[in-house]
Amino acid sequence: MKAKKPVKLNDLVGEIEMQIDDTFTYINSATGEVFMLTREEIGAAEDEKPLEKFPEWQRENIAKAIQILEDEDGIYIDFTFRNDFNEYELMEDFIGALEDEKIQEKLCEDIQGRGAFRRFKDNTIEHGVDKQWYDYKERKIKELVIKWCKDHDIEIQH
Repeated sequence: MKAKKPVKLNDLVGEIEMQIDDTFTYINSATGEVFMLTREEIGAAEDEKPLEKFPEWQRENIAKAIQILEDEDGIYIDFTFRNDFNEYELMEDFIGALEDEKIQEKLCEDIQGRGAFRRFKDNTIEHGVDKQWYDYKERKIKELVIKWCKDHDIEIQH
């Protein structure tokens, strides 16, 4: 189903950057709203327990999960990118795009083994390429989101 309202590009990019295990992101195609639900909230909706049994702070999301489960009109679009976005591969691509071979070698070493993300982040700062990294990462995520939206006939608001 084509979204009736454009979706904000920055909302979608923010969701990808923030994705956490056991969470799922959806787009309400009627309003353009982007939101995240936890596995627990979706499970609560599936269990059909009264909303009053849950803490007030969780009720709104459980109500949204119920709407998704009952959505026969295809209003809600799953935007969970867990398998489409791989930050490790993005780091490798960024390293390959750097011109300074010494920085390339150091960052290649940094992304091996446990703690790879922390070491990579620390050493992009140390070598003064952290702004380049964040610009690169944001550009690549935007490209991914724009392509996904085009493939799913969703209009983007920049």
